[in-house]
Amino acid sequence: MSQNTICDASDKHDRMVLSKVWYYVSQIDTTENISLHEYAYHKFLIKTQKRNFTLLAVPSMYNVAHGSSRKFVRELYDEVDIKNLNTYETKRIIDFNTTPHRSKAMTNLQKYMTPKIYSTTIIEDYLLSPFHYNNRKLYKYKVYSLTNGTVKIIFTPKINNTQLIKGTAVVDYQTGRIIETDFTGEYDMIRFHQYIKMGSSGVLSLVPVYCRLDGKFTFLGNKLSTRHEVYFRQNKSIPDSLLEKKEAWELIEQVRPAPLNEEESEIVDKYIQKKIENKNDTVAPTKKSKSKNLAKFIFWDIIGDHLLNRIRTNFGPENKGYIRINPLFNPLYMSYSNRRGITYKFDVRASYDFSDNCELRARLKTGYSTKQRQFFFYIPIELNYNKKRNGYIKTEIDLGNRISNSEIQNDIVSNYDVQQEDIYSMFRGNSFKTVNHYDISDKFSFDAGFIFHQRTAVHKKEFKKINYRYSYRTIGPALSVQYRPSGWKGPILTLDYEKGIKGMLKSDAGYEQWEFDCSYIHEMYRLQKLSLRVGAGYYTHRKEKEFFLDFRNFRENFIPGGWNDDWSGEFELLSSKWYNASRYYVRTNMTYESPLLLLSRIPFTGHFIEMERIYFSALSVRDLQPYIELGYSFTTRWLSIGTFVANRNGKFDGFGCKFGIEIFDKW
Repeated sequence: MSQNTICDASDKHDRMVLSKVWYYVSQIDTTENISLHEYAYHKFLIKTQKRNFTLLAVPSMYNVAHGSSRKFVRELYDEVDIKNLNTYETKRIIDFNTTPHRSKAMTNLQKYMTPKIYSTTIIEDYLLSPFHYNNRKLYKYKVYSLTNGTVKIIFTPKINNTQLIKGTAVVDYQTGRIIETDFTGEYDMIRFHQYIKMGSSGVLSLVPVYCRLDGKFTFLGNKLSTRHEVYFRQNKSIPDSLLEKKEAWELIEQVRPAPLNEEESEIVDKYIQKKIENKNDTVAPTKKSKSKNLAKFIFWDIIGDHLLNRIRTNFGPENKGYIRINPLFNPLYMSYSNRRGITYKFDVRASYDFSDNCELRARLKTGYSTKQRQFFFYIPIELNYNKKRNGYIKTEIDLGNRISNSEIQNDIVSNYDVQQEDIYSMFRGNSFKTVNHYDISDKFSFDAGFIFHQRTAVHKKEFKKINYRYSYRTIGPALSVQYRPSGWKGPILTLDYEKGIKGMLKSDAGYEQWEFDCSYIHEMYRLQKLSLRVGAGYYTHRKEKEFFLDFRNFRENFIPGGWNDDWSGEFELLSSKWYNASRYYVRTNMTYESPLLLLSRIPFTGHFIEMERIYFSALSVRDLQPYIELGYSFTTRWLSIGTFVANRNGKFDGFGCKFGIEIFDKW
């Protein structure tokens, strides 16, 4: 074997070494039943070199930003039951934390402690692994021979991109098993160096026994550093009697696999000493100090924290309930478009497990558009009564959406002497829908229920002046059948039917509506995806002026949120009036995304590009034959920028830009 070789097509011997690494997983039975009971110890240190008020806006960093200390240590000890590579359960045994209020800082780095180096991506859906065959063209490799039947592989990216890493790996020559690896990279505002020591045999050789991560974070003058260490395969247990009697710092000393260094020991000793002093302090605080502490607790620790940070908490017996609330006010979670102006988005999710087969889920998704001066609400509530068959009863409440009716407007303009004609087509639409969903098999599903619509004029006073009806309602059954020819990983075909029954519960109109929709997200190599959507809709029965043309799969998206990004599967420049102007529609949307497309290959800009997307959308409705949109967008750690151009009936119909804040989206 050569001592110093750059691996390419001519280096057969060295390519053989790399092939063993790339195909090592295929030699392992990943379905093996391990039945391993163990413990894991996790320690991390956070140090603040520089900080200012902007650190308050960083998720999970609120208490670090305004606390008196600048160094914090947290130690965790978890009980782990491993069944196989993808099935394991964890239970927190000890949590010792010196951060104020025991808050969880920089939790986004915890996912680096369970890397999957043999997968396409090492961490969740980013950091393309040099040890996966599909990524081999993105890296250069050098192979060195070592002693004891091992080789050293040095890998470097061919282009400077945030999705790629550089480093080394020590590999067993005979099998291609990675013994240890260390690499550096930068992603989502974190510069890091990671060292991983892997298991020695079987399925456990695909997961680490030890991980260490050194990271640096800089943001608007703030500078922080952190070190995380995780020791797996630990076997020290703690009796329940001790868990109830001793403090966390006393318990963690009994299971700590390696002693703290001098800096960490100093932080922990100061924290323990302060705790002991506070516990032994019998001097009653003054009335003034009580008032001062109460004000600080309310305004800093409660209001300030909840305004700027996500709220995550469990509730109920055995923590069966879960709630997550986005920041109540954080400018980093807003977006902008020409048509809607600044859009503020707010999201609350909650769930509760009644049993292994019964769960209640609820969500409040709301947004506010500065140009439309309107709040929008979407509230789905779902009771899952059969998880195996995805059987659930779902209620959807949709409030505040705008809808137009040109027929009512034309009737008013023709028969009344009015000014400002456009205001007579603007209505506010609210809907209430309840359905029962059930998966008959992996290929067939159905929904059955009813839907209620209430449309009210935005400018009711103008309608009242001319004594014209300003409120309309419909109610009737809603049915849906879904077919998945290839199961859950293939295309999804859906047929929807909706009927309004005139006179039922004071319903104003009768109608029949049919819609067909086919969607498919095809996952390709190296995080590339092709998203496809084709759909059509038609009203088979309706009475003019009594009903609003309102399709479920073809409507304006008032609260942004598409498939893999906010803009996939949508029309970005289409005027809102066209969604309700035709009794039929035919549409198609395609999005191709890749982390390495155009700008990502340019040396400077490529370092920051996380994902690029190309969009194509086409529509056919009355008077639009056809309408076409083309677009391009890219996502960085800070924001997403999209540009779109439209063509209407063969003529240029406009150009627009959209911006979305991405900073800390994965934190």
